[in-house]
Amino acid sequence: MAAADPDYTAWLSVIGRSLARLALLKVTEIDRDKFKDVLARVDFLETLGLPAKDAAEAAGSTAASVAELKRLRRNKSNGKKISKKKAGSRRL
Repeated sequence: MAAADPDYTAWLSVIGRSLARLALLKVTEIDRDKFKDVLARVDFLETLGLPAKDAAEAAGSTAASVAELKRLRRNKSNGKKISKKKAGSRRL
C-alpha cells in the first residue's frame, strides 16, 4: 500500500495540492465569472480537501485575509447593523 510506505507519504500532500491547483485552473477557465473573487476560489479548494492556509495560498491570498473575508461575508448575511447615532441628532 502506498500510504503505509514512508517514502510516498511525504509526496501525497504535494500531489494533492498540485491536483487541486490544476482543478482550480481548469474550473476557472470554464466558468470565469463564478470564480472571479478570492473567496469563491478558496471555498472551492477547501471543498476539495485543502486546509485553509494552503487554499488561501493557492488562490493568491493569505490565510488572515481569507479569514477576514469570511468574517465579513458572515456578518453581511446577518442583516442590517444598528448604527450609533450622535447625541445631537436625537429628537427630544
